[in-house]
Amino acid sequence: MPGLILGIDLCDDYCQISCFDPQVLDAEQVSFARDDENCLIPTVLCKRKKLDQWHIGEEAYSHALCGQGTVVDKLVRLVGKNGKATIEGVTYSAAQLLQQYIRKLLDIPMKKYGTNEIERIVFTLQDENIEVMDALIQIGDSLGLPRERIHVATHSESYLYYVISQQKEIWANQTSLFNLTENGLHYYELRTVRGRTPNVVEVSHEMLEEGFSLDILDTESGRKLADRILRSCAERLLGRKIVTTVFLTGRGFEDTGWATESLQYICNRRRVFAGQGLFSKGAAFLAYDYGLEKSAYPYIGICDGRLRSTISMNVLHGGRLRQLIIAAAGSNWYGAKANVELIPDRADSLELMVIGLNGERRMISIPLHELPARPNKMTRLEVVVSFSQSNLMTVRVFDRGFGDFYPATDKMIRKEIML
Repeated sequence: MPGLILGIDLCDDYCQISCFDPQVLDAEQVSFARDDENCLIPTVLCKRKKLDQWHIGEEAYSHALCGQGTVVDKLVRLVGKNGKATIEGVTYSAAQLLQQYIRKLLDIPMKKYGTNEIERIVFTLQDENIEVMDALIQIGDSLGLPRERIHVATHSESYLYYVISQQKEIWANQTSLFNLTENGLHYYELRTVRGRTPNVVEVSHEMLEEGFSLDILDTESGRKLADRILRSCAERLLGRKIVTTVFLTGRGFEDTGWATESLQYICNRRRVFAGQGLFSKGAAFLAYDYGLEKSAYPYIGICDGRLRSTISMNVLHGGRLRQLIIAAAGSNWYGAKANVELIPDRADSLELMVIGLNGERRMISIPLHELPARPNKMTRLEVVVSFSQSNLMTVRVFDRGFGDFYPATDKMIRKEIML
């Protein structure tokens, strides 16, 4: 078969893998063992004592319980804090431990589908965390995967791509998602902003203050309390909206038996789907779309992890004034990097246009007076644009001189811009 197209939902407690099949244009979850229906793989790593052997998931727990190894968990959080762990006197960085986990994790789909070739991966995370994102790209490098084959998305992005890959009647109006995990109750809402071309699909996300620990589901009184909390949240969030479909996911919804009152309310005149793998499947859909020459989705997606503005500048090219798009609204901010070479023509500043989704325009002027003064059209500039957050852009302008006439200098102008 061709290379694997994978979506990997990487959380602190559990990980899930989905593989996209281009033949049927759908994604399926991958379990740890062939005869295992449980696709939740604990995000834990175990090193065997006195051996260079590593295990993950339930195998890691098993070896640790037998006294055969040392377990490290909360790997995502550890990487986010640039943490370390010492095992048998050896100190490992969090990124090194996550690399071992990812390496063993990728063995699962490779063995199932009988190939070591990976065409593309999208890792999806609960939130934007630059340390974890950078670590995942570096892990890909260490595994010999080209950077253009590895992408990182948020749960909001994965939810968006999962939903818009379904039949249109499922998301004709608004859709909602409750994700109940070890770290609380998260709510997502997807709506289509009509009247724009192309259409805008927007996802909002919030962690609900009323959330509760999964431990309370261990007792009857706790389950009743959780049911009342969830129903109260559902009434507040869904009450006055036209919500077509509600999705329930996360470990807390593996068994929905505790949520009788909540489901009675949520299911009233709405489609309701409960199950696991939504984020990993959405990431797999996104991974497939990244590999296409032109996106299969005629929408601008706006959510956590995506730019809400288009950045452009007016340039003269081929004798005509053109608008050069530096970064487009709806692009993943982490991958939205641009590198442009320009020759100023009677310009003492660099002018960038920020265009919001509502059409509002704002000019950003970056003075160039710190660069060497030269005759007109005798300076070549390199403009590098990158993002450290979805709403924080960094612009760097380098002096590249002008051939043998004016050598390049080390001068650089740097400006951070809130969008």
